[in-house]
Amino acid sequence: HHEHLNGTGYPNGLSGDELSLEVRLLTIAGVFDALTSDDRPYKKPHPVEAAFGILGRMADDGQIDGAVLEELKKSVEWNRNKE
Repeated sequence: HHEHLNGTGYPNGLSGDELSLEVRLLTIAGVFDALTSDDRPYKKPHPVEAAFGILGRMADDGQIDGAVLEELKKSVEWNRNKE
């Protein structure tokens, strides 16, 4: 349910420059949250390192913006609610 850089996302099938920086960031944040949240009754949370590994593969596949992912990894925002 996220727009992906390669156009495979939902709902509009947008790609590349059609996606704003905000959409690129929110897509990564949404996937990260889905992977690491401990409030999902159907799965256990992934460790942060594993989540970043999955996101890295998504960037390699052209689904998400690798530069935005790297900026997120450098920030502390991803860790704000994990402490």
